[in-house]
Amino acid sequence: MVEIILVKYENVGLPFPVNINDIKIRAGEWDTQTQNERIPHQERNIERKIVHNHFTKGNLYNDVALLILDRPLTKTRSIGTVCLPQDNQHFDSRECFATGWGKDRFGQEGQYAVILKKLQLPLVQNQPCQDALRKTRLGNSFILHRSFTCAGGEPGLDTCTGDGGSPLVCPDPSNPNRYLQVGIVAWGIGCGENQVPGVYTDVANFRNWIDLKLQETGIGIDSYIV
Repeated sequence: MVEIILVKYENVGLPFPVNINDIKIRAGEWDTQTQNERIPHQERNIERKIVHNHFTKGNLYNDVALLILDRPLTKTRSIGTVCLPQDNQHFDSRECFATGWGKDRFGQEGQYAVILKKLQLPLVQNQPCQDALRKTRLGNSFILHRSFTCAGGEPGLDTCTGDGGSPLVCPDPSNPNRYLQVGIVAWGIGCGENQVPGVYTDVANFRNWIDLKLQETGIGIDSYIV
């Protein structure tokens, strides 16, 4: 069983330590204020970090990285796996979910979550998303990069500051009983503003890259294709 975590590169490059020996992952966290939880969390060291070679810091293009753990996690009721979409697979669902401990509103008035939150969000196709974002301070010349996808746009319901790197999962069109990781929280204009979707790294756009990098490590793709 291979242990891989898909994250946004900004969260494992800058401002966090570059030395992977200084980075750990924690799985199964729920309440950030206590260690005494009904289902304990698990921590692992990072054996290797693989970042996208075309990541652009300023505008977060290709904001994705792979973390190879030093040893497997143990599956529990609070720790599991999520399937990857196929290369450039198209999604159009209003029943996607994002999780995280980010703020409940944008700015200094916002409070970070203590308990892991879950939000149901609709996907927004790229052209309508670009049109909506052009009505913000980004202006009429803004072009949504192909490495992004969008979700949200409903008032008061959005990922926010502190949620960066969190997963966006949607039902598998061929099997609605399971979910695929469609996005990774990347950036947004404010939080929860009406008709202003949030922007996510488009995981399906990087499926071939993920497979290639794992093959280069010697892990191969047979260990996680279902």
